[in-house]
Amino acid sequence: MVAPRLLVIALIALMLTSLAPAVAAQEGPTMGDGEPVETTEFGFEPLEWVFEQLHVALAESIRAIHKIDKAQRRAAKRDERRADLPAPARIVRSGPRSSGAVALTFDDGYNAEACARIANTLRRNDAKGTFFINGNYLKAEPAKWKRILAGMPVGNHTRSHHDLTGEPHPVVIKQIRENEALHERILGRPMLKVLRPPYGAYGERVRRIAAQLGYDRIALWSVDTHDWKPTTSARAIVRRATGARPGSVILMHCARNATARALPSIIRHYRARGIELAGLGKVLGS
Repeated sequence: MVAPRLLVIALIALMLTSLAPAVAAQEGPTMGDGEPVETTEFGFEPLEWVFEQLHVALAESIRAIHKIDKAQRRAAKRDERRADLPAPARIVRSGPRSSGAVALTFDDGYNAEACARIANTLRRNDAKGTFFINGNYLKAEPAKWKRILAGMPVGNHTRSHHDLTGEPHPVVIKQIRENEALHERILGRPMLKVLRPPYGAYGERVRRIAAQLGYDRIALWSVDTHDWKPTTSARAIVRRATGARPGSVILMHCARNATARALPSIIRHYRARGIELAGLGKVLGS
């Protein structure tokens, strides 16, 4: 710390000035004119050293003060930007048991064929699933995705599946807005105003930006099937997905054929128990 250093140097200065004259003529070598050479018992000029150290410490103090001031200004700007944002979006992982339904949700979209099988199975069984597809997949094959998602609720999973917590403010806005615009243009209908951030990663800043864009809820999940893992079998997906209760939100992916193979058994399980397979909006209560 700079302040203690200044204090120590000041104490040294007081000690030195309280001693016998720090600079005293002592018997010893003489100059050419016979005047004695001034020496000190310290072998150097103590007060000169003290003043040099005080100068250095003072300069460091000024630099430290400027650094603190700059950090405070940056923090104030962050707080000002935050103050401009609304209250953060709510985090929801499930709905009330009274819904009598579970929500099957399907993320990403990098296997369009598996996703088509999933959607067709849902339609044949008069069941709903909620899809969170990244906008880049829709843009690459708009006609195919319009067929796949016909009649199915869709939510926002960003355009490019970036971790929003590591992105600057403008990029977070762009990822959410562009994905919404792509869905509405290609599907011809509005999406649910729920955001599912990639990897389930969020922070207060992401929540506030979501609210600013009209998303009052960040929808996560209460049951994770781990179906995205290459080692997860269809049987394991069924076992995890059927361990839910009414109000549960079940996470799956449009990624592997194992998920498509597991889906008929999952539907039969809930139908046999009188539990509806509904869209996310209904399960969450909106």
